[in-house]
Amino acid sequence: YATGAVVSMMMEGEFSKTVRRRKMKKKIEMMANHIIVCGFGRVGEQVVRELVKNGTPVVVVERNTDWLEEMDDPIPYVEGDATEDDVLIAAGIEQAAGLVAALPSDADNVFIALTAKGLNRDIQVVARAERPESEEKLRRAGADKVINPSFLSGRRMAMTILKPVTVDYVDTIFHDRTEQYAIEEVKIEPHSSFVHTSLGDQAVRTRFRVTVIAIQRQDDIIGNPNPDERFCAGDIVIVFGEKRALEAFEQAVNKK
Repeated sequence: YATGAVVSMMMEGEFSKTVRRRKMKKKIEMMANHIIVCGFGRVGEQVVRELVKNGTPVVVVERNTDWLEEMDDPIPYVEGDATEDDVLIAAGIEQAAGLVAALPSDADNVFIALTAKGLNRDIQVVARAERPESEEKLRRAGADKVINPSFLSGRRMAMTILKPVTVDYVDTIFHDRTEQYAIEEVKIEPHSSFVHTSLGDQAVRTRFRVTVIAIQRQDDIIGNPNPDERFCAGDIVIVFGEKRALEAFEQAVNKK
């Protein structure tokens, strides 16, 4: 009887795990414009938590999925090597909007960037780099952005010593979801009524009570633009203000 009970428990556990993985596979197949995070270590976990906090759909690719299975709020995942084509395809890379290569090995991240761009050349790739000499290799491999966690951490610690109030306020804006102020990126679509009009024409600050911090135009950044600066189709406008005001501004920009 004891042997039968143990076998029954083992079978039930394996059965429930199989059912859960099938449901997860179907969920991933239906996803689109999601973010794939390769690696669920100390860096990858923080990336996933921030994406989930912002309501962004995410799929994790990880060899060791024990942590993911034990989470109270399960995150869709694919078990396997992120450098392999079939694993990334199973994670829905062909429909994904972005990929984060967060493995501790720079060589693996280079290979992931190459593989990702080969499967989906339009995907946005952000890669982790542990060594400064690896950053250029990652860019050549196809990474759109390269982040060195050690460099950022050291710079952050120095700024916290030099300008603690500013750092605390910026942290509040980016990490406190209850804060009423935020920074957003708003894209100027070709059909937008803002195209070929200036900041002054639209009276952005007085009408919407938001501040345009910068405008990204292709590879150029226009910082603190003057009122005569005209919007162009494809511009990404970086704005700061209250969340409700930012929503109103985005709706006005996207209105035909």
